[in-house]
Amino acid sequence: MMGIKIGDLVRMSTHDTGFVGIVVGRYPKHTDAGPIQIGIKWFKGSGKTDWEPEGWLEVISESG
Repeated sequence: MMGIKIGDLVRMSTHDTGFVGIVVGRYPKHTDAGPIQIGIKWFKGSGKTDWEPEGWLEVISESG
């Protein structure tokens, strides 16, 4: 079962950055392949994709 999915809106649950971002990728794609990193484009961010540990993130709106 996957937790965070591409298209979900997320924020950091471990740091109060005030940023909200959209999930654009997962690496590795399978949960049994190692620690999951989530690719995020942060609104009001640098425009680059940032890769964050899945455990640091909280879904605030799930994708359809």
